[in-house]
Amino acid sequence: MSTINSGVCLQCKQEVQYRSIVKHLNECLEKDTKTASDKEKIFLVKVHDVGNLFWLFIEINDSSTLETLDAFLRKTWLECCDHMSEFDIKKETYSSDGEMGKVIHRIFDVGDEFKYAYDFGSTTNLKGKVISVRPGRLPKNIRLLARNNLPADVKCTTCEEYPEVICSVCYDFCCEKCKKEHNACEGEEFLLPVVNSPRMGVCGYTGEA
Repeated sequence: MSTINSGVCLQCKQEVQYRSIVKHLNECLEKDTKTASDKEKIFLVKVHDVGNLFWLFIEINDSSTLETLDAFLRKTWLECCDHMSEFDIKKETYSSDGEMGKVIHRIFDVGDEFKYAYDFGSTTNLKGKVISVRPGRLPKNIRLLARNNLPADVKCTTCEEYPEVICSVCYDFCCEKCKKEHNACEGEEFLLPVVNSPRMGVCGYTGEA
């Protein structure tokens, strides 16, 4: 799949090229008066897969916890079978088995990078970075600002039509017609829906948390 793609700013619904997304978000957020506050802060965080094909830009209150961020990533991108997960931040590991109660502002500074892993069997590895911080408070602690579009070159491996499913065994994409002929692997139960997520085709992920 291609390494350069566009995405959608969910504040103004405009499609934006990846190279321009941070500048665009900053311009949109300057108009955001609903979250104004002099006493609290909001972090702008980018999260992406290792190949940078799939990405999210998130805002999160500085008083939120890693557990809040973990739950958001699971719901938006990852959750299939309630697997374990962990953050790796400044050489410290925070696991979902009770170690994610740390408050964001006690861990992150602008420019900090981190790693995140979901499922220690069929692992989905992500990376993140704190882009900036601004005064304010979000009503619901965390929100999605922008996300990538599904890469344009996702096509059926056989006929190059738009694919409906991906084989979780060989990772071939199949359209509605060609999936009936995809008999080389284990059967139709191993065909998973094409979804806009780095978890696509892995374990039992269907995009429905």
